Formats: sequence, structure tokens, C-alpha cells
Amino acid sequence: MDSHKAEKVSFKRTISSGFLFAALFLCISCGSSKQAAVSPTPAPAAQDPTQPKMANGEQVLLTFCMDEAYDKPGEYMAGLGIAEDRPDRSRAITDANRVAIADIASRYIGMLKNAIEDYSKDVNVPSGKKMYESELEGGAQVIGTKVIDKYANVVCRKLSQSATGGYVGYVAVHVLLEDAKKGLAEELEVRKVDYDKKKFFEKMDAELAKEAARQKAEMDAMQ
Repeated sequence: MDSHKAEKVSFKRTISSGFLFAALFLCISCGSSKQAAVSPTPAPAAQDPTQPKMANGEQVLLTFCMDEAYDKPGEYMAGLGIAEDRPDRSRAITDANRVAIADIASRYIGMLKNAIEDYSKDVNVPSGKKMYESELEGGAQVIGTKVIDKYANVVCRKLSQSATGGYVGYVAVHVLLEDAKKGLAEELEVRKVDYDKKKFFEKMDAELAKEAARQKAEMDAMQ
């Protein structure tokens, strides 16, 4: 009888140990499965550097109209105008247009002054055909400004907005050399200037060629 009880106790202990071992195994397995199922926290994506943004989210382009901003020898003179931080679009474009025309006009006036001086000093020009700036009404300044204002044509017009909200206007203008010569001849005719047209415009052509060469040298230096 005692041995029978001892066997029952031993059997119960064996079952209890089995259940305890099974429970422990299930706990460990459960913990392991939970740990494996946890996804690692993704690292924050690195932000790519970007250009400055406009108020509307677009990227600010630093330059426009550069392809149209240089003279083309034998064809046209070019000018580029940039007006920054203007309160509205219309003002930005208007001011940029004014700057572009002034750019061409200032160079054209300088070329006109040089051409008149060279022409007046040319010994092959008869004294009765000489031309002096001091004798021209308004001088080279007024004549050159009128010619460029009359024949300047807009070939590029762009607009952007700065980070502060101000508008930036970009305008490129061209003046055909044929129109510039025609306009100059018209102004001299109005002033009733008696001069050798062929020789004088040869001087102007030489000045235009010098300016085109100067611009080309600048472009080559930037490349």
C-alpha cells in the first residue's frame, strides 16, 4: 500500500514537472516570437539640400535670359536688365526692360562718340564733310538714346520671386544693326549734317566689331 502511494506521488511530480517545463518552453517561445516580430524603427530620411524656394514652393532660378544677353557680330546688339525686389510683377518687368535698354544705349553712345572722333580726325575726309559732336544737337547722348529707344525689341522676359516675396524681373533686348544704322542716319538727317556716309558708317562698323570682340573675350574668360 505504501509503495503504491509512493508511485502515485512520483507520477504526480513527473506530470507537474512536465507541465512546468512545457509552460516554460511556451513562455520562452512566445517571448522570442514577439521579439522577432518587432520591426526596427526606421532611421529618418536624410534631407537632400535644395535651392532656395519661392513663396509658392518653386525653386528660385538665379539667372534668366543669359543666352540672349550678348551681341551677335554682324546682326544685333544685346542688353540684359535685371530688377530685383520689386513690389509687383509689372514693376519688375518694366524696370528690367528699362535697365536692358540703358545697357545697350550706354555702349552705343560710347561707340558713337568714338566713331565721330575717328571720323573727324580722318585725313581722307574733306573738311566740308567733317562731323563734330559739339556741333550736333543734343550730342551723341541724345542721338544714341533716341535710336536705341526706337528700335529696341524684347526677346526674353522672365519673372521670379525671392524668398522675401519681392519680384525679380529679367529682360533681354536686341537692336538689329541695320535698324541702328538706319536710326542714326535718320537723326543725322534731321540735324541736316553733311557728311560722308560711307566713311562714317565704316567707323561705326569698326566700333561695333570692337565691342563684339570685347564681349567674346569676357565670355571666353568665364568658361
